[in-house]
Amino acid sequence: MMLTGVFTDRRLPAARKDGVSVIICARNNREGLEENLDSILRQDYHDFEVIVVNDGSTDGTKDFLDQLASQNDRLKVLHLDIDDRFHRGKKFAQTIGIKAAKNQNLLFTDSDCMPVSDQWLKRMTAYFTEGKQIVLGISHNQKSVSFLNWIIQLETFHTSFLYVNLAFKSRAYMGLGRNLAYKRDLFFSIKGFASHQHIMSGDDDLFVNETATKSNVAVCIEPETVTSTRFKGGFSKWLKQKKRHFSTGRYYRPGDKLRLGIYYFSLFFMYFTGILAGILTQYWIFVLAVTAVYLIIQGIVLHKNMKALGYLTYFPVYVFMDISILLIQIFVGIRGYFSKPKSW
Repeated sequence: MMLTGVFTDRRLPAARKDGVSVIICARNNREGLEENLDSILRQDYHDFEVIVVNDGSTDGTKDFLDQLASQNDRLKVLHLDIDDRFHRGKKFAQTIGIKAAKNQNLLFTDSDCMPVSDQWLKRMTAYFTEGKQIVLGISHNQKSVSFLNWIIQLETFHTSFLYVNLAFKSRAYMGLGRNLAYKRDLFFSIKGFASHQHIMSGDDDLFVNETATKSNVAVCIEPETVTSTRFKGGFSKWLKQKKRHFSTGRYYRPGDKLRLGIYYFSLFFMYFTGILAGILTQYWIFVLAVTAVYLIIQGIVLHKNMKALGYLTYFPVYVFMDISILLIQIFVGIRGYFSKPKSW
């Protein structure tokens, strides 16, 4: 299954005048809050609040947030004690934040993320046009000089490539909690995370998977609405993070799992089956020609998408990207699919 890319010149919606509640859940990440929270509090918007739910942190997060809240009326801080949480995870903390929100428009990000501009809040919420209840944004990892960062960049692009394109085709199946907006009423209409409360992860993708329809999802890929995060840790930490993300895949709707399965199978068939056929048969010239045509079409599609999503510098290695994504799916995705994360 080849995704063709549907980024076209679209009329951008006008900024709204509704109030907005930004919700951030944090657990033992004072450093991230110190680095990123100010950029959110300084957004260019007339009516918004920032709610930070401190989920039992023990690293000084409480003192930092209390001091900052005393200096900024927009910041509302909620502290959860260990005993109050009963180890319920991020979904419990996020539910507390949503209940405390005074506005219908909710915008979510993480404590280790910052918007790349002060227009993030204004432009993301502008997509709450008539009938739209969910707005999907994109998020980048900050660049660094390392092989791991290269892999992370390519995997992050590929994830964005899939969910953005399918959302544009009215097939939205997931979103990223680092840059996601939805209506407060939508959350309570399905009793929040009730259907997957027992699953530690999935506060973003499973929620979107459950609530997205063909008409209630908007996608915002404007450059000034990107959120940026800096990954801190090594390869083992990243693998653990990806396993947690992949663990929610088996709970997707059957149609979404089928579409994703067909997509990954098509990649496998074209690359690995094509290589074997070229080696083991006498028709290697024909196999080579078919593969070349595929690579040209894939290159055109990915060039358009990488430009739209801000990853154009990685275009020269798009073949490596396809192959690396397949390997990640095989060696990490399958393990994550059958695992259950124990913490967030």
